[in-house]
Amino acid sequence: MPADVLYPLFFIAALLGLTVATTSWSKTEETTISARSGRSAVIAVTVISAIVACAGHVVLLGAAGSGLVVVLCVTSPAAMRWCSRRLGHIPGTLGGSDALTTAELCRLWQDSYEALRDATTATARLRIVQTRQLYLDELERREPVGLKTWLGDNASAAGDPSRFLARDGEDVPPADG
Repeated sequence: MPADVLYPLFFIAALLGLTVATTSWSKTEETTISARSGRSAVIAVTVISAIVACAGHVVLLGAAGSGLVVVLCVTSPAAMRWCSRRLGHIPGTLGGSDALTTAELCRLWQDSYEALRDATTATARLRIVQTRQLYLDELERREPVGLKTWLGDNASAAGDPSRFLARDGEDVPPADG
């Protein structure tokens, strides 16, 4: 097979392999030996696919290929997740909190728990905890009785307070259980 046909085929195969590997890699981690073995195999396939894909970019595009490889690596979902964990990305902001609905605030509260769990530095965790406090303060400003009822009902850090709060323009639902 001529090289001008072979390189694009390798390139496409590497991209497909990389996509499958990173999709499998991003699933929740299991602790069994077979799961760890599978994860090691996925990592190996990912590394090999990445090398082939990078080589394909450089061969097909020349010097511009290496720049494209760098851009693709820096903007990859894995790199973005790593950066957000290191920087303590906090889902949503409260700039103009009145623009957010109570349901959106409740969703931000829940999403921020996931961000807190994934944070890797003390600084990132502190920023997220401070933002979670702002979410609670805003919910208390809007619905003090509902928030107090939720907190008194064994609220959890990952819990959803929305069933105790008014739904923007509706009456507060009865707090059962």
